[in-house]
Amino acid sequence: MKKLFVFSLSALLLFSVSAFGLVTLEYWTGFTGPDGSFMQELVDKFNEEHKDEIQVNMSTMLWADYNTKVPIALASGKGPDVGIAHVDNIRSFVSQGMLLPLDEYLEIMNMKEGDIVSSVWDAVHVDSSVYGIPLDVHPLVFYWNKDLFEEAGLDPENPPTTRDEFVEAAKLLTKDTNGDGTIDQWGTMIPVGWPNYFIWFSAFFSNGGVLFNEDLTKAAFNSPAGIDAMQFLVDLVFKHKVSPEKVQVDADIDAFKRGTCAMEFNGIWMLTDYMKVEGLNFGAGSVPQLGSERPANWAGSHTMVIYKQRKQDKERTEAAAKFISWISNHSYEWALAGQIPANISVQNSPEFQSLPYHSTIAKGAEYVVFPPFFPKYGDATGPIWEALNLTILGQKTVEQALSNAERISNEILQD
Repeated sequence: MKKLFVFSLSALLLFSVSAFGLVTLEYWTGFTGPDGSFMQELVDKFNEEHKDEIQVNMSTMLWADYNTKVPIALASGKGPDVGIAHVDNIRSFVSQGMLLPLDEYLEIMNMKEGDIVSSVWDAVHVDSSVYGIPLDVHPLVFYWNKDLFEEAGLDPENPPTTRDEFVEAAKLLTKDTNGDGTIDQWGTMIPVGWPNYFIWFSAFFSNGGVLFNEDLTKAAFNSPAGIDAMQFLVDLVFKHKVSPEKVQVDADIDAFKRGTCAMEFNGIWMLTDYMKVEGLNFGAGSVPQLGSERPANWAGSHTMVIYKQRKQDKERTEAAAKFISWISNHSYEWALAGQIPANISVQNSPEFQSLPYHSTIAKGAEYVVFPPFFPKYGDATGPIWEALNLTILGQKTVEQALSNAERISNEILQD
């Protein structure tokens, strides 16, 4: 009887709250790492400030599960109201009819062109409509060990800004420190696998490269720009010998923490991890210009989206728009998770500018290049990853590997 009374009272309270207009939103993300707790704190703050108006339930799962479950849940009518989409998935999600265009909700969000970093703002547009509000930009970052720079006679406050400067610094930083005839401190490390594609991508677009033809039916990366970018990485291993051979994924991270790798390319997501390493005196900033034409850098972006429902509820949709706007305007807290907020007013705020690394990294956001994302983008660029691995292992020449990658990519595009 007591249980029945408690249940009845709870149901009555729930009904009462609903009757007064409380909207409850389902918010799905793939933030399973430390960033998940930062996002949950933001959601909790939002719920506290809007406790009589909107409440948000955040559900977190692995990204692979997320990308599988969301379309199924939406098709069944039990999908999330709001979610996170990686910017390279936007066009695929739009083509599947999963996303609501946000143009008519920008006024509720008090958001317009110019409020978000332009490169990523452009990337969330499909056929002139905006389908997501970029939360962050997470670029490839150049990390360097300041103590090792000083020991090598390099200025730790003026890291390399060009390919030539980077190679010369790497040569000075590659050492046999104990005189046993074996190199035990490397200028850099180029892994076989993640994130070598992002380094190649930065050099490729810095060379003025183009991945595909204009109508996205044919690969165009087997070009002088692509060959040069790939040969640059191979030369770091076999010609300049400033990177060891056969570097396993994440071995570069461990070596940078130990002080046996002086310069490292990795995502901004590594920043908070490096900051926790006692005694690691390092700098972090934009990737040097690795090509011949212009500065260019790879980046990803988490984008907040409103999912299209079988029956769209106006009140819930408007509540979702308010939630997205609030998160964007409070994304300084998200920066503490190791991200660069895409909201320009947040980037310009005194509190963000005072962060020791983020503001320096953010200056490179203007050089971020987003490729022409389309549903087959991931599959069509996959052969480049394989080509990189084969050349860095020395199993194929750059010309052989890229030619093969071009053939496979064309088959995918024409399928």
